[in-house]
Amino acid sequence: MRDGAAAAVEETSLLDDPTLHALYEFTELIAANVASSRQRERVMRAARLPLTRASLGALRIVERHAPIAISELAKRLGVDQSTASRQLRPLEEQRLVTRAGDDNDRRVAWLSLTPKGARVLQRTSEVWLGDYDLALTDWSAADRATLGELLVRLRQDLSKSRLSGREES
Repeated sequence: MRDGAAAAVEETSLLDDPTLHALYEFTELIAANVASSRQRERVMRAARLPLTRASLGALRIVERHAPIAISELAKRLGVDQSTASRQLRPLEEQRLVTRAGDDNDRRVAWLSLTPKGARVLQRTSEVWLGDYDLALTDWSAADRATLGELLVRLRQDLSKSRLSGREES
């Protein structure tokens, strides 16, 4: 019975924590912005290519982890390998990523970003970064740096926790 009471107290304290509520509201705002059709149109205009949000996500993972095996990309996307391969097809057709075979294992294909893919990511990133820069216009350099450091720490801690549900993307 004591454990149940302790859990109830802990649950109440979570609900009463204004920092956790602020973080939750912040993540809802970011998620709504990412899902926004207006924002998606802005990002796709910047890409100057017909890409889906899933394709753009795959492209970003290739950029961060190249060379990356298709199986690892699928794991990081949280999809099966056949779905990842379907998402890759238009990226390869548009010459945004390249695929190279593994000399030691013919079943493995390694993906890398092409210069064209890097340019697409740069253009789309400028949309997001411009929004953040505008929001932080009145912040001091020290406050911006502190926010950046804390966000990196939060991302790392979430990726280690049971909340992440998958590897860090």
